[in-house]
Amino acid sequence: MEKYQDFQLEEQEVLNRYGLKNIETGLDSQEAKCRLEKEGLNQLSSQKTPKWKLLLRQFHNMIIYILLFAAALTLVMGHTSDAIIIAIVVIVNVLIGYYQEASAADALEKIKNLLSQEATVYRDGVRQDIAAEKLVVGDVVFLEAGDNVPADLRMVETDNLRIQESSLTGEADSVEKISAKICDAGTPLAERKNLAFASTSVTAGSGIGIVIGTGAKSEIGKISTEVSQTKRQKSPLMKEIDNLGKGITWIIIGTSILLFIISLLLETYAISVLSLAVVTMIVGSIPEGLPATTSVVLAMGVSDMAKKITPSSKRYPLLKH
Repeated sequence: MEKYQDFQLEEQEVLNRYGLKNIETGLDSQEAKCRLEKEGLNQLSSQKTPKWKLLLRQFHNMIIYILLFAAALTLVMGHTSDAIIIAIVVIVNVLIGYYQEASAADALEKIKNLLSQEATVYRDGVRQDIAAEKLVVGDVVFLEAGDNVPADLRMVETDNLRIQESSLTGEADSVEKISAKICDAGTPLAERKNLAFASTSVTAGSGIGIVIGTGAKSEIGKISTEVSQTKRQKSPLMKEIDNLGKGITWIIIGTSILLFIISLLLETYAISVLSLAVVTMIVGSIPEGLPATTSVVLAMGVSDMAKKITPSSKRYPLLKH
């Protein structure tokens, strides 16, 4: 038998699914404790990379390695001005890469800050305030105007409840919430009006919902996970660009070494002159601007897409569950 999603269930079916007798009673403290130990705290994982590590990570690049070697070699040979110019190119590339990764890290922190700090729940038949991080699946949560939704909820009672979901869907207007079930299993996330999502805020009315997702299993938690993974992984485009840069670099190095050996055998120039010529050829041919140019172009592209795309459920497939 097909397992229905929470938004497709009637109120009593939702209560049964999460082991609740009724709304007013809610979970008992012992059961909530057991679920908390099993599910973990209702918070987004925090693995913030120190700024200095982000900075050092920018030097882990084939082109940067070659440029640093060239800078050191030209400095040893007494060509200080050339070494300074190469060093400036390296610093510019590193700073641009650092800025891009630091921006991604800051975006992840902003997502974490969207979560509510407190929640009003029914436990042991008593309405009480608890730390939002201690919410568990099955908790009965009360919402009213001014509250931030502390976890993903299936609304079972609503009284003119309206929620601002721009932090999740990008929709500017508040969404009116309902408690009735929605039959269509393919209903996009943004149109599941009997659900309330963590990180969104109540603008009017009140309501009662049952927690169906906490922490990384909430919709905002899934987004946070995607962001953190994206920060560590390279896209196919970036991998291809890296491979291109490495290929060009090795061709240039191989050609330079070959020319050096041939000239050395022919005894055309002194070794010091040949060394400088090889370094000049390497530095002049290596696409040292490739990392910086790529970062800038991708950033501009993302910015342009953000301005043109309205992340509604019909235009933004990532919002379809």
